[in-house]
Amino acid sequence: MTSGAGGGDRTDYSSYLLIDDLLRLQRPLTEGADDEMLFIVVHQAYELWFKLLLHELELARDRLLEGACWLATPRLRRAVAIDELLLGQLKVLETMSPEGFLAFRDPLAPASGFQSVQFREIELLSGGGGPPTGGPHAAGEAADRLARRRGEPTLWEATLGSLAAHDLLARTAGPGEPAGLRQAVAAIYESHDDPVRAHFHELFELLVDHDEALARWRHHHMMMAAREIGRRPGTGGSPGVAYLEQTVPQRFYPVLWEIRSDLG
Repeated sequence: MTSGAGGGDRTDYSSYLLIDDLLRLQRPLTEGADDEMLFIVVHQAYELWFKLLLHELELARDRLLEGACWLATPRLRRAVAIDELLLGQLKVLETMSPEGFLAFRDPLAPASGFQSVQFREIELLSGGGGPPTGGPHAAGEAADRLARRRGEPTLWEATLGSLAAHDLLARTAGPGEPAGLRQAVAAIYESHDDPVRAHFHELFELLVDHDEALARWRHHHMMMAAREIGRRPGTGGSPGVAYLEQTVPQRFYPVLWEIRSDLG
């Protein structure tokens, strides 16, 4: 890799990506627990992908707020590709046996994947509310980040605003479903020959892809946790699998799922 028009300053692979720093971040706590390295690497990789997913969802949201739905779809397409990659990583984690996990689990407390602020941000930005009853509660800087995120427009709110900007949905103020939303969405599904309506049709399907992928991730994650810890409480004090079961039915865009019964 090189930088500068004249090719003067050079940047090598390791220094550009801070590889030495990155590879010093894996610090197992339990000597002799062979699977702890797997656990750390997968979860650190998740947080990196979460960072990129938030980046892409924010860009899609911002383009929609500008009324440029055609610039949001490439970002959502990439977000969905990341969603699928996150699902694949669970298969790697599932190669760990229950006894392999139990060999290093106790020293992890009270740390827990439930405390991933970035994943909660993804849910909020996508259009979800807070966690189900009995879910984790953030404090300090994490709580501040989530509060800021709750104050931002969601991806779904930006979608509705963009529809209104193109006169495909009546403008509305205040919370709640805008009047005529189901009819407006159905009309786009039933007729999307012109470019703007075609972009919104693609956008709707990408939102469903994103919603479905995260629903599948929640279900797979719940099943994986059941394989590893059974009905034990989570290391962070959560109900464990019982909490995860509550998250499985969550949907960010219920209108886009329900509308399929109205078509035809």
